[in-house]
Amino acid sequence: MADRAPIDRAGAHAWTALVLTALAGAVDGAGFLSLGQQFVANQTGNAVLLAVSLSGELTGRSDYLSAVGPLCSLGGFSAGAVLASLATRRHVLTSFGVPALLVAEVVFLALAGLAGRFEVAIALAAFAMGVQSIHAARIGLAGVTTTVLTGTLIALSVNLSGNREDLRSARLQAGVWAVYLLGAGLGSVLAHEVSFSAVCWSAAAVAALMALAGFIEDRFQKP
Repeated sequence: MADRAPIDRAGAHAWTALVLTALAGAVDGAGFLSLGQQFVANQTGNAVLLAVSLSGELTGRSDYLSAVGPLCSLGGFSAGAVLASLATRRHVLTSFGVPALLVAEVVFLALAGLAGRFEVAIALAAFAMGVQSIHAARIGLAGVTTTVLTGTLIALSVNLSGNREDLRSARLQAGVWAVYLLGAGLGSVLAHEVSFSAVCWSAAAVAALMALAGFIEDRFQKP
């Protein structure tokens, strides 16, 4: 039997980073527009919203902000990240590999699209984004998280003044920022024209394809 051609993991992972970051942008944009201006991937923004809402409660200021949404998102994201980290660290997913994390993301995005209460939709979508962030860490995307882009911006700024290898990383990081912006814009349009559920289900479908690609990649890498 002829030897299988090796898969370019660096290139495959770069495409994975771009696609998943676009998904995060789409769900974030849709969530902000449809779920009371809450983020489901960008937890830095939720931390600010939570702090502002709590300070308003304490000082009697009327900002018309609630702590419920940010708490649901922060809690869901943290739960997804912690459970995904524990599952992969303890080899619970040994039989299926890291792509199984994307299967979990598909399930929770689909459930978020079905959720009736906006708090539940926020928590489920944020859980999916937490799982996605651990997937990025497990496949070794240096300087890219696919969900929170402040660190990516810092890495991009550093790499722009580096050597040729650093500049290659900078191109990916710049691309990640571009696709997040594009995804957020498209997600907001789809949420406005159709629904938040449509965005979740579309993102779940794309994540399912990425999971399938990951399983195929793992299969071809085995002797």
